[in-house]
Amino acid sequence: MDFVAIDFETATSSFTSLCSMGICVVENNRITERKGIYIHPEPFEFNPYNIKIHGIRPEMVEHMPTFDRYWHEIKPYIAGKTVIAHNASFDVVALCATLDMFGIPYPEFNYLCTVKLSQKAYPELRSHKLNNLCDALGIKFHHHQAYDDAYACARVMLRILEDYSLFTIEDIEECFDMEIGRVFEGCHIKCRKNKRKSRKLPGNN
Repeated sequence: MDFVAIDFETATSSFTSLCSMGICVVENNRITERKGIYIHPEPFEFNPYNIKIHGIRPEMVEHMPTFDRYWHEIKPYIAGKTVIAHNASFDVVALCATLDMFGIPYPEFNYLCTVKLSQKAYPELRSHKLNNLCDALGIKFHHHQAYDDAYACARVMLRILEDYSLFTIEDIEECFDMEIGRVFEGCHIKCRKNKRKSRKLPGNN
């Protein structure tokens, strides 16, 4: 299976304050590329709490490009791909909010959340936070470093594919009865842990 794992770190609680992005490319179930970039957040503000979490300080990104300047480089990794993220409700919303801020149209892609997926795949685990999940699966990485978090997310997905003998995104959807998320121009359909049941119309049997 081919997919791209992404991870964002933010400078404040705002979804649009991206200061770092990690990308991990998987082709035919093999990691073929890893990439990490620092981003100049707009506006240029930092919350001490966020700095404590990821260790990115203002001086580390002060002279880096803003997200819109990176977009020509980032877009080919996302457009038309299957994108995964651990807690995708954060990462995909952050991506869409930042694209909105810069007036950039959404690329089209499908996406999955490995939090929701791992909860279905390994329900016996007490925690599905990325660090706890990776500890349980024997995956080593440096937490809250976007470069490594994207890698860990990719490794989690590969482990689930192996453990359940799955080969496509359709296999995942069917095996775990999940609803795949979709993003396309002007629209964001959320990934869901459980498929929505179709509602019967009055008068239908």
